[in-house]
Amino acid sequence: MNQNVQQISADGKILAILIRSKFNTSGLSFVTPDGFPFQLGLHISKKGTNIKAHRHLPFKELRDLYPQEFFYVEKGKIEVGLYKDIHKYSEVILNKGDMLVVNCPHEVKFLEDSKLIELKQGPYRGKDAEKEYI
Repeated sequence: MNQNVQQISADGKILAILIRSKFNTSGLSFVTPDGFPFQLGLHISKKGTNIKAHRHLPFKELRDLYPQEFFYVEKGKIEVGLYKDIHKYSEVILNKGDMLVVNCPHEVKFLEDSKLIELKQGPYRGKDAEKEYI
């Protein structure tokens, strides 16, 4: 794995995957395991590279997938607390340009004025059905 990609694991479970802004491997690199429901690929390609027009085929059925999230710090600095079940396991600092795939309970602290882009699976189920606070 690239030196700017770090898997944070506890008891054999990947809690998060950190991708630092210095990531620079040429071509297409998927940093998430094949079994993750949220797949993150990074393209670093030269001008003139083309990807043939395509679409992705729908899944027939998905069940009981743990929702994952993706954070990209466009500006500022944040701290993400990562939890194993209900116990805090570690913290990671993200700076401008850093990315994080989250696969566990977590908390976010804004250490500076920041712009954080967050992606997660949908559809949105409503405030009461989306989160359980620990």
